[in-house]
Amino acid sequence: MYFLAIGLIYLAVGGDPAGIVALLMASGLGGLIAGFAWHFGRRYGTRVEDLQDSDAPDATGVVGVYPTASLRPIALAFGTTLLVLGVPIGSWMSMIGAAIVASQVLLLVHDTDD
Repeated sequence: MYFLAIGLIYLAVGGDPAGIVALLMASGLGGLIAGFAWHFGRRYGTRVEDLQDSDAPDATGVVGVYPTASLRPIALAFGTTLLVLGVPIGSWMSMIGAAIVASQVLLLVHDTDD
């Protein structure tokens, strides 16, 4: 609302077109944020955090699920190294690196999922 009002005043005073467009675009971005907040509130309703008589355990679900110790991060780093080094060396190395990265990411997600 602020940027819209300032943009209209700036338009009436006779500012340069770039400043007018910048102020009006900033008001459009503010409208996007306001629209998201309105849609989120309409879709999900009142949250547990908004209630006056809620406690901390009311909103907690699963706090965290962590995978056990593994060597997958090292394999992921190796695959990323091959992927990046494949740019100057050759596409064959990038393909091997992409396959290693994809497999390790999928396996990490599978390990985390219960």
